[in-house]
Amino acid sequence: MRPCMVTGFGVLLLAALCAGPLGAATAAEPAELIVRFEPGATAADRLEARKGARADFVRQLPVQGMQLVEVESGQSAAAAERSLESADGVLYAEPNGIVSAFLRPNDPYFPQLWAMENTGQSIRGTAGTADADIDATGAWDAGVAGGTIVAVIDTGVDATHPDVAPNVLPGHDFVTGDEDPADENGHGTHVAGTIAAERGNGIGVAGVADNAAKILPLRVLDGAGSGRTSDVILAYGQAFQSGAKVVNLSLGSTTSSRAEHDAIAAFPTMLFVAAAGNGGPDGVGDNNDAVATYPCAYLLPNVVCVAASDNRDQLASFSNYGALSVDLAAPGVSIASTWPGGGYSWSSGTSMATPHVAGAAALLWAAAPNAQPIDISSALLAGVDARPAFTGRTVSGGRLNVLRSLRQVADVGAGTPAPVPSPDDDSGSSPSGTSGGSASGPSTGHVGDAVPPRLSLRAGRHLHAQLYRRHRLPLRLTCSEACTVHLALRFRGRALSAKVKRTLVADVTRRVGLRLNRAGRALLLRRGKRTLTLAARAVDHTGNGQAVKLLLRVSR
Repeated sequence: MRPCMVTGFGVLLLAALCAGPLGAATAAEPAELIVRFEPGATAADRLEARKGARADFVRQLPVQGMQLVEVESGQSAAAAERSLESADGVLYAEPNGIVSAFLRPNDPYFPQLWAMENTGQSIRGTAGTADADIDATGAWDAGVAGGTIVAVIDTGVDATHPDVAPNVLPGHDFVTGDEDPADENGHGTHVAGTIAAERGNGIGVAGVADNAAKILPLRVLDGAGSGRTSDVILAYGQAFQSGAKVVNLSLGSTTSSRAEHDAIAAFPTMLFVAAAGNGGPDGVGDNNDAVATYPCAYLLPNVVCVAASDNRDQLASFSNYGALSVDLAAPGVSIASTWPGGGYSWSSGTSMATPHVAGAAALLWAAAPNAQPIDISSALLAGVDARPAFTGRTVSGGRLNVLRSLRQVADVGAGTPAPVPSPDDDSGSSPSGTSGGSASGPSTGHVGDAVPPRLSLRAGRHLHAQLYRRHRLPLRLTCSEACTVHLALRFRGRALSAKVKRTLVADVTRRVGLRLNRAGRALLLRRGKRTLTLAARAVDHTGNGQAVKLLLRVSR
């Protein structure tokens, strides 16, 4: 298995993510794996698994049972990964992936913040459409103030920049291991300015939530924009320990990480706002429903995925989209914001769209301090301005409107925070807290639920053996909320199984075996390659539905 770079989604292309053989260790950098143990695994079990894989313990990661290990010299990372995954007490092992930020800085900054208020003004030679903005000025008039902590997990932040300095908290640098997350790239500082640059100070720009948010800079990417998945996971833990409510993730990858998925699930009281990504080598946005980008595509209730819109309320040409996987659009073309050294810069990308939504989430949380992540995400989606360009390309069919979303949370009541697992040590004592895959906790006074459930649909292990020997399709289903799932397997419209209905609990994976009917068994007796279609539909208790298709390529 080859790890893939995670990129900050400025306008440089996501296709560069997997451009090199990143799974191989170099002489200067030993191979590392992230391994997660079962809750009942003892210290002896862990030690035995590591010894069998010839891997040494490096550190605990802030999710129950999750560790970073280093492969010994002379042992391949692939062999160590296989050994760990076959060991008793191990849930999974995966490479410690490379993370990276890509940004194309543009021309010098001019203060034309069309995203906040669009009167149709021309931005860098392109005339806009009046009101193709997030209505930030109306939200500011509401006078919401507070200190919602937004973790900017990125290239760091220039904490001395006069436009953001008053709103920057002490952070951490996971690249160098010190407490100075200075930005050597620019990406993180640009993101921070969109969230919380000071408004009304007579200089520069204004952030979406300048009076309502504090920036927690957590540097996981070096000056060249490169880092590790384990550092991102450590940053999640630091964000939680520091009291963050919102996590801005202007980065992503086309390779999923079970470790990162579990880490996000392990902190259900934080809302993770993630970029949808910027398409492939052709510079044109891709359908995330077909080729997923992560963490955008993790089907978790505390993840919100953001596409980029332009000043005419069109989907940015470079922006990824997805009717099932991308939640909403936000301004992401020709965005002016802060830059290291006290300057300003234009930038474009879903990296620039994401902090508009993160800032909006912070503003909403300041207005409704007892809200839960599901309240905030529901309000963000329910408050969008519906536009034809986003219909069928996002879950909500619209572009962020922070004022309308602010009105959605006006009556949100007090919720009970969900329990969060405590990172366990390697002492062999019983793990504390709840499992790392726990769902978000109970919440009262939710805004009206118009959001469909998110369904994760995966084929289980040993797919071919199960299909051809046992005439059974192994599946793993996870729903972001309690839902009923309807399943059917087809080939060119012909049913290969009976229709199956299963009830799922929120964020709990359920294994399902779909039995082939006579037609299905007869089809698989024939030699050749074929593509089967697994159709699924998840429906929640209020009737919101989501359809998912999984293509299975099999051969005999």
